[in-house]
Amino acid sequence: MSENIQETIVELINQASLYGKDSVRVQHLRHVQELILRKDPSLLDNFLEEVLGFQTDKSPEIRKTIIAFIEEACQHDPEVIVKVIDSLRLLLYDDNVLVQKKLIVSMITIYRLTLKWLSKSRLVDENVRSMWESMVNMKTHIIAMLDSDNDGLRTVAIKFIEMLALVFLLQDDHRILRRNKLEQEGKDVMEKLLEFTLSQHLSSVNLIAAMGAIANIARQRPDYMSRVVQTFEALQVNLPPTLVDSQVSSVRKIIKLKLLSLLKHPASLDFQPQITTLLTDLGATQAEVLKHLPKGPTESKRKLTSSTSEINIKKSKITTDDVHMFDKDDSNSGLSGKGISPGSAHGPSGSSTTTHTSSSQPQHQTAIDITAADLVGKLSIGNVVDLVLVSMFLLPEKMPASFQATYTPIAAAGTPAQIEHLARLLGAQLTAAGYGKGYELMKSQQQVKPSIDDDMDEGKSITSITGVSRDEAFPSSSTDIDSKGNVPSTSGNESSDMPSTSAGITTMSAITGVQQKKMKPFKLVDAIKPIEYDEMQRMSTDSFFRILNAEDVCETAGVGHVRKKTMTSLVCLSERSFRDIYEDYIFAEVRKRHDLAFAWLYQEYVYANGYLSILDPNKRKDFTKYDDTLCRLLEYLQEKPDQRDGLFSRLLTSAPLITDNALLVLKRYCQDENRCQFGMNTLRDLIFRRINMREKFLDILLDFTHNENNSVRNNAIRIAKSLHEKDEFKQSIEQHALKFLKHLTASQPPEALFSEDKKTSTIPSDTWTEESIRLCLPLYLSLMPSNHHLIQPLATIYTAVNGDIKRVILRVLEIPVRGMGMNSPELLKLVENCPKGAETLVTRIIHILTEQTPPSPALVEKVRDLYQKRVSDVRFLIPVLTGLEKREIISALPKLIKLTQPVVKEVFNRLLGLNASSSTPETSHASPILPFELLIALHQISPEECELKTVMNATTLCLNERSIYTHNVLAIVIQQLVDINPIPVLFMRTVLQALSFYPKMVGFVMNILQRLITKQAWKQSRIWEGFIKCCQKTRPHSFPLLLQIPAPQLKQVFQTAPELRDGLIRHIRSMSATQRSVIPPSILTVIEDNSENVAPEIRIQTIPTTPTTTSSSTEQ
Repeated sequence: MSENIQETIVELINQASLYGKDSVRVQHLRHVQELILRKDPSLLDNFLEEVLGFQTDKSPEIRKTIIAFIEEACQHDPEVIVKVIDSLRLLLYDDNVLVQKKLIVSMITIYRLTLKWLSKSRLVDENVRSMWESMVNMKTHIIAMLDSDNDGLRTVAIKFIEMLALVFLLQDDHRILRRNKLEQEGKDVMEKLLEFTLSQHLSSVNLIAAMGAIANIARQRPDYMSRVVQTFEALQVNLPPTLVDSQVSSVRKIIKLKLLSLLKHPASLDFQPQITTLLTDLGATQAEVLKHLPKGPTESKRKLTSSTSEINIKKSKITTDDVHMFDKDDSNSGLSGKGISPGSAHGPSGSSTTTHTSSSQPQHQTAIDITAADLVGKLSIGNVVDLVLVSMFLLPEKMPASFQATYTPIAAAGTPAQIEHLARLLGAQLTAAGYGKGYELMKSQQQVKPSIDDDMDEGKSITSITGVSRDEAFPSSSTDIDSKGNVPSTSGNESSDMPSTSAGITTMSAITGVQQKKMKPFKLVDAIKPIEYDEMQRMSTDSFFRILNAEDVCETAGVGHVRKKTMTSLVCLSERSFRDIYEDYIFAEVRKRHDLAFAWLYQEYVYANGYLSILDPNKRKDFTKYDDTLCRLLEYLQEKPDQRDGLFSRLLTSAPLITDNALLVLKRYCQDENRCQFGMNTLRDLIFRRINMREKFLDILLDFTHNENNSVRNNAIRIAKSLHEKDEFKQSIEQHALKFLKHLTASQPPEALFSEDKKTSTIPSDTWTEESIRLCLPLYLSLMPSNHHLIQPLATIYTAVNGDIKRVILRVLEIPVRGMGMNSPELLKLVENCPKGAETLVTRIIHILTEQTPPSPALVEKVRDLYQKRVSDVRFLIPVLTGLEKREIISALPKLIKLTQPVVKEVFNRLLGLNASSSTPETSHASPILPFELLIALHQISPEECELKTVMNATTLCLNERSIYTHNVLAIVIQQLVDINPIPVLFMRTVLQALSFYPKMVGFVMNILQRLITKQAWKQSRIWEGFIKCCQKTRPHSFPLLLQIPAPQLKQVFQTAPELRDGLIRHIRSMSATQRSVIPPSILTVIEDNSENVAPEIRIQTIPTTPTTTSSSTEQ
């Protein structure tokens, strides 16, 4: 059977040695572990070296499996520890964190087994001693892992230390293990664990693990109960600041649970008031506290119940950022909550009952207790109020997260229990700071500090500043406490003799004193020689250069921050020479070394404020050097050609203080046309980040909005508009803009409008010009689109300024008004309630709004009401013409065409849907009146309403729009005009113009003339004159029409236009005899009336006619 197991183990080890999946190899090794340690442990010696050979395997899982094998092997046979100690030490220093954690967890078991095995073993050879030495080194290394950067390593190290504090207890001495030394070491590691628990850099995981460890130790080693309770008391009010709210809540719950578990322990009887006070602060109810009380006498329980009820009333949670930990000397020296009292102690005699009391409740008081007792009587209402008032100056602007998560109002402030609790907290703070009655008393007692041998058999102990020895803080047993003698006390200025520390110490002190009197004191002055000033300067300069040139060396060594701190301190403390050298060094590669400039600036600020102790505390603050440094750095960064790195802005925004001279540099930077964009962005960042100087930076920015330089002004307005969107800046910016707008009402421009150096200004300062007017307007106008209410003050001020300023305002209105839009309620309100004198402003606004888009119904209604009720100026209607009804337009036409020709042109452009810039139809404008209707309406205007010449000019403007008035449109107009009775005066003028524009309309015109004959056009003189002119212009097409005119009217035609006679005669001669036969004789008579003056060759040849023909002709 054994041979089969061996063969299986060999095969599994060979398989595990082959490269493959780690999971498969781990399974093989676990199988080996089971076969060796559980089925046949006798094979352990045979295969131990083969298994340990895997400790150098590349796979972390394999190495962790080997650690598990070693741990179980040590449990089966502790003597194996001597063989595997080297493997354990190698794996402890493994590169993989998971392997280290696994080993530390296993070391908890292995170390305990080692101690147990050694305590029973009486044979100690050199191998065992070497093994124990290695084990001690490993223990030291694991304890040092409390300072590791890895949370997991710190957690398992806490568990290991917990084990050490519990196992360091022997009954008898051993050749290797010394009882007193191990007990002292246990106290030391316990003290280290308590210090670690109160440190301020812990994560929540480490803190919870540490709290669990110390609570477990206190339950199993009641001697530590007092110290652990004090630790929880300090921790409750001083949680690490790195914890977030949820972690703070979790940690407080853990503290509550651990305290409840301690309260169950019988050894907590003497500490129940402290524990119940802490539990009450942590929110525990009275029922919870009573439930966890240890079983004891009923009377004691009732007494504690009443005490708990009193404490439970207040429900207060006290948190302070100033309490970092309880008395450092207490914690560092391993002190318990009760230390040495200056009063008398118990005598040496006592029974077993006395021994128990001495063990469970220390007979001495600590410095914290003495100071707290002294403070109880001093915590009057007046003193507490003064403390609160003084501390309010140190409160942060924002409530800390830890305070906010733990604070609850104190419901019963002023009760004795609450005052004692507060006095204890203050006592801890004062003792940690080196103040208080207890601190002074304990310090006076610590005059002679006996040396401590490594052997603790002599019974000597170290007495700390609080007067508690380690043995008194952590008594190992009741026997130790019984063996302690009386402790003498000191009070007032009288100092009693020291306890019988042996005359040897006194003798040694005396001998040392005698020897000191014989020795000549060392004086540094006797050993050195003075150095010349120039030599000192040279040496200091060379040293400074060496520091400057050591950049690479310091960075490689990881002490770059030390070098930076040294350089900045030397520069701040030195005169001009170091400053110039340092500046040249920084500016040589400013992008790489700008952090040195920032550090220098901050160091100068620290020195200027007198924060460092090397300066005279009574010296007044002097920022001269700081101001000079800041300005020099800014001036250099300002002159850099490339500003994209943003160093100028970063320096200003990061500077602890911005001086007046630095503001001047910033102003020059902002006024540089090439850098103004970066400058304005810097101003914006300063406004947001430097709250205490926000108003000053905002004033600088707003002043730039009136700068003469367009680039500076536009960039400043851009930033101001972005700030105007924030509620906190809106009012200030609008007030500034309104102030400059009101300056327009003054007789001359204000002083604030010009630059500080008047010689550089090109704008006259004694009179208003267009440039100075424009400087007052841009900021205000740029804000109007975002705040429409600003239009009302603009209209009010418009009425109070002169004509030149009004014209400028009207010219610059377009962009802001377009930004507001015609649907703006404030604009409509202005139109409705137009101030007297602001009519032109309102008209201009309406023109801008309707120039590219049709007017809205609301705007049309407001303008219509204004025109009908208040302002009769027809110009108000021009912008909204396309929104009016056709009848309204026709009724307003006589007034509109009386305006100047450019205005009339604009009227027709709007009505005809023309774009003034391109003279092309614009489809977006739907006019209520059609082109032909407009022209007909113009013809129908009576002379009483408007002069004929004005109407003629208006019709000419229309007819000149050839793209609108085509021959088809004109045909419609003429066709409808000819049907009007009486015919409009300008009808024939329009016909003639249409004929001149479109000659092909001659046929249509002949039909119109034919209708005029039937309508007896000769009865209207102007129409008749136009008829004759039209006949002249359309000959020979008009000759047939002339033959249709009655003889008297034809005679008038010949009188007005004699040249028509000859043409008409030729036309008749060209006619056939049949055609001439239908011509009435009266017409022929009129034609031939002056035939003698006609050339013979064109005279009409009289053709005889029949009587019937003659008769009919006569009748006609």
